[in-house]
Amino acid sequence: MRFRLLTAALTTAALVAAASAAGADRPPASVSVTSCSVADHSAAFYARMKLVEGADRMALRFTLLERTGAEGDKPVKAPGLRRWHRSKPGVVSLRYRQSVRNLVENASYRARVDFRWYSAAGTEVLRARRRSARCRQFVALPNLTAKITRVSAAKVRGVMRYESLVRNTGAAAVAAVPVRLAVDGNVVDTVSLSLGPHAARTVVIRGPECHRLARVEADPEKVIAETSETDNAHELACSQVVRF
Repeated sequence: MRFRLLTAALTTAALVAAASAAGADRPPASVSVTSCSVADHSAAFYARMKLVEGADRMALRFTLLERTGAEGDKPVKAPGLRRWHRSKPGVVSLRYRQSVRNLVENASYRARVDFRWYSAAGTEVLRARRRSARCRQFVALPNLTAKITRVSAAKVRGVMRYESLVRNTGAAAVAAVPVRLAVDGNVVDTVSLSLGPHAARTVVIRGPECHRLARVEADPEKVIAETSETDNAHELACSQVVRF
């Protein structure tokens, strides 16, 4: 089940003083990770900016980015997270700490902060965008793969031995893993095994001769949490079967 995000922010810390000119090459703005807890499923980010020449007020806004796979960072919607935080006129430093909770396991998070500088008349003087380092919420998980490696005739006429190599390429042990064999679309049998981290076992299931397709799959009902669910099965066309 997908967790909902809750946000908690500390009050703005600002310094009131005369404005000083900032470097023109790179706007004076930054964001960093101040805490990252896997146990609490939480993270905190700290953003700060300074006044630049020609500006009288500042504003910043957080966006939480989440990555759960190879698709890249995606914005996460959360109550109050996208609100702009604004300084009062004459403030030369705007700082804000943003906390987020209920982060999802086995995902990584970073903050994207948009910065704006405004003149006394309210026109935009400058803008910038920064991204923080990542807060990784990874826990150890198994990862199961299965592949048919050998098909041979059994002693009984019309019965074949289907050998499959089942691997756990993940960092956590896993018990009672169901491994299912189907031949020509019909489930033949399901056996159970246990695997330690980075371990492998050969499974032999007897079944009928293959005419179209043989398929082996570890955890066919997808009840075991893994780093990937896309590599659990292997299919072999009967024309490719080498009988021994």
